[in-house]
Amino acid sequence: MKLLLTILLLDGTTSLLAQNNTDTTSALNRSKKLNEIVVISKKPFIEQQIDKTVMNVQADITAIGSNAFEILQKAPGINITGDDVINMSGKAGVNVLIDGRPTQMSSKELAVFLRSMEGNAIEKIELISNPSARFDAQGNAGVINIRLKKNKIRGNSGNLNLGYTQNIHYRNNGSLNVNHRQGKLNAFANINIDNNKQHTDGTINRNITSGGMLKNFTNKTIDIDRNISNNFRTGLDFYANKKSTFGFLFSGNRSWNPFNTPGKTFISSNGIIDSSLVTSNDNLYKNRRYNSNFNYSYEDTLGNELNFDADYTYFKNTNTTNLATSYLNRSGNEYQKTANDLYVETVINIYAFKVDYIKQFKKWNGKIETGFKMSNVGTDNKLYATRLVNEFMLPDTGRSNGFRYNENIYAIYVNIGQQVKKFDYQAGIRVENAVVKGLSTDLKNSRVNNPDTNYIDIFPTVFVSYKINEKNRIALSYSKRINRPDYQSLNPFETIYDIYTAEKGNPYLKPQYTNAVEFKYTYRYAFNIALGYNHTRDYSQTITTQKGEQTFGTPDNIGSLSNAYLNISALLPITKWWDGYVNITGFYNRYRGILPGGILNENTLGMNYYIQQSFKLGKGWNAQLSSWFNAATKEAIFKTSSLGSVDAGIKKIIIKDKASVRLTFTDILNTQRWQQTVQFANMDFTYHRKWESRGIRLQFSWAFGKSKFQARERNTNQDANRIKVKS
Repeated sequence: MKLLLTILLLDGTTSLLAQNNTDTTSALNRSKKLNEIVVISKKPFIEQQIDKTVMNVQADITAIGSNAFEILQKAPGINITGDDVINMSGKAGVNVLIDGRPTQMSSKELAVFLRSMEGNAIEKIELISNPSARFDAQGNAGVINIRLKKNKIRGNSGNLNLGYTQNIHYRNNGSLNVNHRQGKLNAFANINIDNNKQHTDGTINRNITSGGMLKNFTNKTIDIDRNISNNFRTGLDFYANKKSTFGFLFSGNRSWNPFNTPGKTFISSNGIIDSSLVTSNDNLYKNRRYNSNFNYSYEDTLGNELNFDADYTYFKNTNTTNLATSYLNRSGNEYQKTANDLYVETVINIYAFKVDYIKQFKKWNGKIETGFKMSNVGTDNKLYATRLVNEFMLPDTGRSNGFRYNENIYAIYVNIGQQVKKFDYQAGIRVENAVVKGLSTDLKNSRVNNPDTNYIDIFPTVFVSYKINEKNRIALSYSKRINRPDYQSLNPFETIYDIYTAEKGNPYLKPQYTNAVEFKYTYRYAFNIALGYNHTRDYSQTITTQKGEQTFGTPDNIGSLSNAYLNISALLPITKWWDGYVNITGFYNRYRGILPGGILNENTLGMNYYIQQSFKLGKGWNAQLSSWFNAATKEAIFKTSSLGSVDAGIKKIIIKDKASVRLTFTDILNTQRWQQTVQFANMDFTYHRKWESRGIRLQFSWAFGKSKFQARERNTNQDANRIKVKS
């Protein structure tokens, strides 16, 4: 455990700070007690380690009552776009893991999942910009690993959390964690429940030239979003002896999400409104996901380790869409009506098996890590579409389709590490073989074998660090990584949002490849500077195109992306009762490619920061003020405006330090609003969204029994975070 040890000498005036090489410096704690040694363990919200940044969620007042999505919004170097894409250091392609396991989701589905995961169930979040060869090569921008809490203290223990949030609408959440350990057995379970409702105002303003006239389409909508979800996780560990442990984990999440978007579109020609549309887009999303894991670990007294993991993941998503459009003339009278119904069903099965072995060599102060992995992914997608024809809903043969996709990945890796005086070295190589097959079938039984491929990739990694002295350390790392498309982005189904807007997958998407290098300087593990550069070929992004009066979105490999970034973070102990923290990331992106509408040649700068101030008020009272901000930037053809938030919270420890009450104020200035503009080729539109971000949250937490949490971490089934669900 990372400890900050403050040893108070007999005169009560001299303090000694002792650290190991993974500790994080924070303010020295003082005590007026004499004739005793006081050992204080304090984890700051943000820890900077040589190979990663760690967010200790339980140390943050506002994070406890938040969900995982809201916590990541203020994570160092992370910014989330208005369409829920997670970027690290200004770049998309982040691999999100839960306890080392991939979430296997698209950005849309991942956002829904993270919003249903309560912060009180999270122990820490690890941000890894350059992962070693032991990690899957998937995720060309880096890895985010969310570690959940799991109690391993003997006896009975657990905690209960209840919360209520009032924005314009409501949100209720609750969680229960229980643990029992006796003899060689340890059993645990936790469940999280979330029930919320919110409205989001949206406006799309499009200008097009049609028939020699300038036409304007102004679309105003309200997303009426209701979500009921629950996550659960249970498991059993059997400690056969001091070296061997067998374990079983079972986890899952289910959500029920009616999502309705009534709207109206005003159409003008040469500045005069001549017609309008009234639309209703009613959706019902149902998601379920289950994962089971069997694991075995062996570790001897010399530090040699052997780990086995076998995983099975089942995912099912259904979405029913009813889209109706009324055409109104200048006088507001209906002269035409259309309707489209869609039913989409996606089933994904993932099987994975993994073995990792670590051998320590004391004579040359080094170690070798090696292992292999096999995974099989099968997806079955069905789209049934009907449309209104003469008052009857008839099959829409142009849209109905079936799509099956299978992917097998075989991987092997080896890492060699050694410490020589003040140097630490690690070199690794990972080899992955992917076998991919896709088949698309329409209602006429016409079949298209979407590209069947078999490719082998080699992914090297190199890490070198040098300890200048006890306070200063530098490190240099290199890695090559891949970002395979999420499964539904390969799906050629067409999704209709309104009669002028649709989106379609692309079965011919190719993986993206990234070479990345990073230099890092650390002073006492409290002040950190990271400077990095990476280049991505076959960079892919959903690109909009204008065809007549309709806008289509399709993911495509558009060219290359070069990204350079500078990250500076520092713990700022001000007084014994006031601690600060600041993290600033600046980045430069260069996009080069060829799009359907012309040549892509864009250069852009961006910046984001997170600042936190924590105050100890005495008698169990603590307060916190924080702010995060994403500056305006550009992503390929999309220009995004700035957004940010100021949050505050206060906490009181009660019931003999076993419980706490938190009151949090979110987005006090109501500045979380997202705007994106495109002016490229024949496209000219602006998209604006404002959701319910300002609110007040009350959270109660109670720990019963012993409440020290230590997770036995598993890292397996990395293929599971490419599952996509619309939201």
